[in-house]
Amino acid sequence: MVLSRLAREFAAEINYHDWSDAPYRLDRAGHQRDHDGPNATANQLSEEESNCVRTNVMWVVAQVLGHADPNFDVFEFAEWCGVNTKTPSGRPRSGHIPAGLRVNRETLTIDRPGDPETWDEETVPADLLPTDTRPQQVGTATQRARQWPADQNTRGFVTARSRNIHRTTDCVKYQHTVNVARQRGRKVHPVVWITTGEARAIEKGICSHCWS
Repeated sequence: MVLSRLAREFAAEINYHDWSDAPYRLDRAGHQRDHDGPNATANQLSEEESNCVRTNVMWVVAQVLGHADPNFDVFEFAEWCGVNTKTPSGRPRSGHIPAGLRVNRETLTIDRPGDPETWDEETVPADLLPTDTRPQQVGTATQRARQWPADQNTRGFVTARSRNIHRTTDCVKYQHTVNVARQRGRKVHPVVWITTGEARAIEKGICSHCWS
């Protein structure tokens, strides 16, 4: 399988960069320690430590690329990055390579990038609110497909930018989103109480915590 051009270019940059003094200095992309001359740092990672840094960088980038491209091959990408994909005994395609990626247990696809705790809610920077004309947020296919209460008149609440209907404001996921919004100086949108039937009609999902 051939990597996309974007994946190849990410891999080329990761492979080219000298990670051996990454914890000890800030430098530009494509840094090479042997170009530093007398300005080289006294501290330097071992080859094994440098490979660990490179592998972690590879996984971070692969998480994004793999989520965007269903045909993404993490083994091929890792090899282009200069990461050893063999087992300790020398066998090809070691299981630790794909194990470094987060996978959605429901869909068995590579999870969305970023903090999973904030996926269910999207907050908006306060300075955008006066001119924010975006439509109401809707749930993902997975969120909409979760098991709903049998009674469509069951009460819950949504917000302007929430993907899911929540049962209670004490919901751990909802409270986490509120806390993150406050920490980042963003507006906490008011709750709107509706029924689960109404929520489904506007394509909201259902919170996996509230209704479990």
